[in-house]
Amino acid sequence: MLHELKISKFAIIENLAVEFHPGLNILTGETGAGKSIILSALNLILGGRADTDSIRSGETAATVEASLQVTDPKTLQLIESQGFEVEDGRVFIKRTITSNGKNRAYLNNSSITVAALSEIGNRLIDIHGQHDHQSLLHPETHVDMLDAYGQLADEKNRFAGQFAAVQKQQLELKKIVSTQSARLQRQDLLNFQVSEIDQAQLTVGEDDILLNERNKLRHAEKLHQAVDRALQILRDAEDSLLERLGVLNNELTPLPEIDATLEDPLKRGQTAYYELEELASELQDYLRTVEFQPARLEEIEDRLAEINGLKRKYGVDLPAVLAYREKIGEELNALTFGEEAAQALRKEIQDAEKILSKDAVALAEKREAVAERMKKNVEKELRDLNMKDVQFGVRFNYDADPDGFTMFRKAKVVTHANGIGAIEFLFSPNPGESLRPLAKIASGGELSRVMLALKSILNEQDGVPVMVFDEVDSGISGKVADQVGIKLKKIAADKQVFCITHLPQIAGRGGAHYRVHKTVSGKRTRATITLLNYEERVKEIARLSGGEKITATTLKYAKEMIK
Repeated sequence: MLHELKISKFAIIENLAVEFHPGLNILTGETGAGKSIILSALNLILGGRADTDSIRSGETAATVEASLQVTDPKTLQLIESQGFEVEDGRVFIKRTITSNGKNRAYLNNSSITVAALSEIGNRLIDIHGQHDHQSLLHPETHVDMLDAYGQLADEKNRFAGQFAAVQKQQLELKKIVSTQSARLQRQDLLNFQVSEIDQAQLTVGEDDILLNERNKLRHAEKLHQAVDRALQILRDAEDSLLERLGVLNNELTPLPEIDATLEDPLKRGQTAYYELEELASELQDYLRTVEFQPARLEEIEDRLAEINGLKRKYGVDLPAVLAYREKIGEELNALTFGEEAAQALRKEIQDAEKILSKDAVALAEKREAVAERMKKNVEKELRDLNMKDVQFGVRFNYDADPDGFTMFRKAKVVTHANGIGAIEFLFSPNPGESLRPLAKIASGGELSRVMLALKSILNEQDGVPVMVFDEVDSGISGKVADQVGIKLKKIAADKQVFCITHLPQIAGRGGAHYRVHKTVSGKRTRATITLLNYEERVKEIARLSGGEKITATTLKYAKEMIK
């Protein structure tokens, strides 16, 4: 229940505070008095869009506050799940609009996002604007009303979430399939490169070793001749270095006994002899390894050509080639895994579509059953609104889809976010006329009454405790208006109802009657709202029925309306 509404610096409202009552609250006033502004302010605290143009001229900020009593456990649970404490079901909401765009929203004195406030607001107050009945002209909205009546909204929302998840998977799979050709070409290339590098059995430093061996083989004759000449000089020729050094050492050997200072020269001569002898041995060993091997040289040339070919393709040196091999190996594994993932994704989609198909069929069958109940109850409500011969119906159109995954009554049909099938309300206002689409044949007044009938039957299913009707009396008058008033009074037995109206037959049914009016003072316009007492209410209803000139007849009629 909405207890109190406070509005400050909002449009033509300077400061306004009004307390409301349970049951049916009536708001009347001249055109342009500010009734729609109050409705806009109420919409603001429910999470509606903030517009700086709503700030009163000359002011820098506007504020709207509301005090509500919440008893619905689900709504309280939602509020508390957002992190707000609620004592005794009392909820205070505040919205501030500033000219610099820094707008604020509060719930029980704590900041709240507009999105969270909107989610909560949808469970607090249902505003039916003066043009909302026009939504009946759009068949795509009919499924929401049917689901609300059948309490299928949660089931539909779950289905929509599952459907969106499958669509996301299908887009992912489509992306994979669209790149399959490029992926296979890349796999072929990488497989070739991996095979080419692996078959070479490369080792780091191998090319340096081969280059050294090739150089030795290319100059084998020169090396052999040079080393052989060195051995001749050193050891094998007559009067060789070793022979002459041996003679030298023999001459020096007895001398240290005569002069001890020659001991060191003798040792150096002996050391030189041993060094040259070891050098000769090493050169002899080396000479044995030097031989010309054309077959081995050709083998080395081929191997180096192979290694250099891989370097040109994959890296400047062998470490770079081997690093590239590791990199493309990882990519190849990823591509292979991608194909496996695609197969797994196909299986997931197929499994999910089976579940979706089953749920879509179940939801469609429930809707058809709900439609039968809705038809009977809407026709009953419309008869109460003086449409005695009216017929109401719900048509289900199931479009075929040969490639679809949902089988319904032995045919594959289109599946969408709402399930399967398109729903459209049908209407026949006169006897003997066949049912036709409501959007094509109903007049404005008929649309208003159909919407009120729908709101009436939804009242039993809808947990929103406050309903606002803005000029639901559009296009009606007389006896029909009286029936509308009765209907609103009936809805107000279980909910708090607000109705903005110009008809005395409806205004007379109110439990509390408020008049919105505007005044001009000091070249400024101000809108105010006043709770009317009995005498004031009689005068206001008389004004509604007979205009600004109130007569004894209109006063009497007003009293009869109230009675």
